[in-house]
Amino acid sequence: MNGRIAITYSGGRRYEYKQARVRILTNPVSVEVRAGQKLELDGEIWENATEVRTFVAPEGEWAHVFYRKLDGEGWASRWAPRIRVISSATDTPGVADALGYWRSIVSRLDADDPLRPVYESLGFVHPESALAQYLTGGPIQPGELAAPPIYPFRSNLSQRQAVENALTHSVSVIEGPPGTGKTETILNLIANIIVGGAATVGVVSYGNSAVDNVREKLADLGFGHVIARLGRRELVDAFFEGQAQRNAHVEDFVRRTPPPPPPERLVELDTRLRRLQQAERERARVRQEIDAYSLELQHFEKHVEPGDLSQLERLPLLRRSSDRILDYLAETALEDGRRVGLVRRIHKYLRYGSLRGLDPADTSVVLRLQRAFDDRQLAELTAQLAQLDNELSSADFERLVEEHSQLSVQALHAALGERYATTRTTYNAKTYRNNFQRFAADYPVLLSTCHALRGNLPFGQLLDYLIIDEASQVNLLAAGVAFASCRNLIVVGDLQQLPPIVDKDAARGVVAPTAAYDYELQSILSSLGAVYPEDIPRTLLREHYRCDPAIIGFCNKTFYGGRLVPFTRSQSEQPMVVRRTAEGNHMRQHRGGGRSNQREVDVIVNEVIPEDCAGVPRDQIGVTTPYRKQAGKVVEQFVDAIEKLEADTVHRYQGRQKDTMIMTTVLDETWRGQTGLAFVDDPQLVNVAVSRAVRKFILVTNHSLLSRSRYIRDLIGYIDYQALDIGVVDSSIVSVFDLLYRDYNKRLRLLAGRLRNEQKRSEDIIWTVLHDILADAKYQHLTARAQILLRNLFLGDRPLTEAQTTYIANRASVDFVVYNRVSNQPLLAIEVDGFAFHEKDPVQLARDKLKDEIFLAYEMPLRRLPTTGSDEVARIRMALDQAEAEWVSRSR
Repeated sequence: MNGRIAITYSGGRRYEYKQARVRILTNPVSVEVRAGQKLELDGEIWENATEVRTFVAPEGEWAHVFYRKLDGEGWASRWAPRIRVISSATDTPGVADALGYWRSIVSRLDADDPLRPVYESLGFVHPESALAQYLTGGPIQPGELAAPPIYPFRSNLSQRQAVENALTHSVSVIEGPPGTGKTETILNLIANIIVGGAATVGVVSYGNSAVDNVREKLADLGFGHVIARLGRRELVDAFFEGQAQRNAHVEDFVRRTPPPPPPERLVELDTRLRRLQQAERERARVRQEIDAYSLELQHFEKHVEPGDLSQLERLPLLRRSSDRILDYLAETALEDGRRVGLVRRIHKYLRYGSLRGLDPADTSVVLRLQRAFDDRQLAELTAQLAQLDNELSSADFERLVEEHSQLSVQALHAALGERYATTRTTYNAKTYRNNFQRFAADYPVLLSTCHALRGNLPFGQLLDYLIIDEASQVNLLAAGVAFASCRNLIVVGDLQQLPPIVDKDAARGVVAPTAAYDYELQSILSSLGAVYPEDIPRTLLREHYRCDPAIIGFCNKTFYGGRLVPFTRSQSEQPMVVRRTAEGNHMRQHRGGGRSNQREVDVIVNEVIPEDCAGVPRDQIGVTTPYRKQAGKVVEQFVDAIEKLEADTVHRYQGRQKDTMIMTTVLDETWRGQTGLAFVDDPQLVNVAVSRAVRKFILVTNHSLLSRSRYIRDLIGYIDYQALDIGVVDSSIVSVFDLLYRDYNKRLRLLAGRLRNEQKRSEDIIWTVLHDILADAKYQHLTARAQILLRNLFLGDRPLTEAQTTYIANRASVDFVVYNRVSNQPLLAIEVDGFAFHEKDPVQLARDKLKDEIFLAYEMPLRRLPTTGSDEVARIRMALDQAEAEWVSRSR
């Protein structure tokens, strides 16, 4: 029995077996694994399999699998039903066309782009992958819930529907507007996927912050050990280095494993909570309506005086329901003053009561009825709110929510405790793929990025589920490679937020096979909508928990069709403000691209921060703008501050939030400003900018309020209405250089009439201003001179560089110097910096730096006055005072 037996196969293959292992095999059937095919064994792809030979044995079918090795060929014996040969989906024309189009674009990306090696390895696409289904437009497969869902993390009606849709469909979309609990929905979905058995789930996004948020919240609940945090090499290495600590946690976790909760109690609680959550949503909606009617009444009282109509107070109509008053107003509006017949008058009497003395054609009467409608509507809504409060309170709603959450945590803990009852395996970064089935049993939740996921998995491995978070920012190239690694797909995002930034140069001239897969036009969210225009399961998360109701109210009305229901309560008397700059054209276009507006920066620094943000910690204030140059200017203002203000573009703020957000629009009303309007007034950009604010939003914009815009103009109008027509605040910051431009503040017109017009306009302005200042008694001992050569100003020897010496020798001058008229001692130099000649010109910037260094070497103060600045009179006075103080100090 311990001898050996040799078997020779067709083609010359000869193998020896231990006699004890020999089975009686008959009726061999050979299947060659051809190009474009792979062998799959229990969900694992054998890359190098070349042939499968199936035999009939007494106990069933067995197969011998032949595969290539480094030193020749090997074989393995496996139970035949576990094996199948599958063909790559790339053989399908639709898949091949789309992948060919994407590959063409990827080949033009930067050489170090992480997508390039991923696409080079994407020669085989599993036919059951989400990518194959998506590129062929295959039908979305429905399913059934294996068990009643659990919700360890707090949930609401929308989130429950999203979880159930995802668990019962091969592809689903969760639309998550800002502050609607996308992360909690993802966490509950993960819990339901892993509680049921051996299923695996990946969570990916375009970057690391979104998936790290998922990791942190799962860990906070005590389930961090189910996660494999993969991605780039450093993250993978860090994950495997932390195994000892995780394994110790698992041992403690297993020891504390509770029994499963009674399933009937979970079902009972779930049924009761669904009904109560409907009441909870209705309560939030009623509060929203009460706020809206209260604001409308305040406007009514501010602007409308219907006069003395006390004689109408006795009418029964004023004591009827709001609906009955509204019916009367609508009915009489249709009559349009025409006399009605007897039957109609009787009908109205029966419906509305006595109408004697009521003239529906009298505007004052109509206004009184409208006021009565608002009063009755408010009273009815208040009563309805009290009823809903009582229903939720008497049902002990919060306690039921907490109990259901605790039982859900218990159910998850019990299921995982059973899973981890066996010894925990130790893996390393090089070998975990070789035993991936066991690894995935230990770590059923994989976190990565879209482009890194495929490299984190064994070749051809499919996860059971894949969740793509922040999908509105995921482009098709990144999403496609992630789709290739899963069977079921859940895409979470918001089409009303900013789309992904694409490489237009790489896509230039490459034609998409269909619009649905167009890299430049589509995010993965919009692409799925194009592939499945009718039947894709889509859930909108409606309950909003983050922003002040007034702030999210603008987004809700403008972008979400009023479908969101804010659950927040206002904590500010005026949560939205508009600050508009003084008249003038303050935007500047930079050489090499980019725009900025120094005046809006000055308004933020000198008015918004000290007045609108008083008491707000600096780390809870954010400044956002469509333009990178403008964000940089804001940051420069706080470079020396202990608590630096965070300023960034709207695109980079997506996915983040601050208690107070300030948006600077940059543009003005010049023709150059109008060329940027389509970019700044983009609806998705405006939506993201506003919805970053939790408690307060401040818009800083130009004096004309971007009158040709649509969304910015609507935002300003909304803010003004919310603030009872006092939401727009005029900035008091002006500049003498406003005279340079087409529009300027009326406070400067007196100065305009006194300009000499003898030199450059900007220098002429400062010359006039300077002499006005020096006319003060405080400065009468001082005088000013213009265009002073540096060689005449600096007579002493100082250690200068060769470049500085050459610069002085080439007739370099300074615009103005202020002297002591008695001693002729120069105190202060003033330089006027025009934007086009200084900030936009790198050559001139280099000269300016040389001049600054020379003045520093001679210890003489130089005050630069950029024509984009403001408040020059105060700045000159301060510079004069500082210069005199320094001169006195040096003289002692």
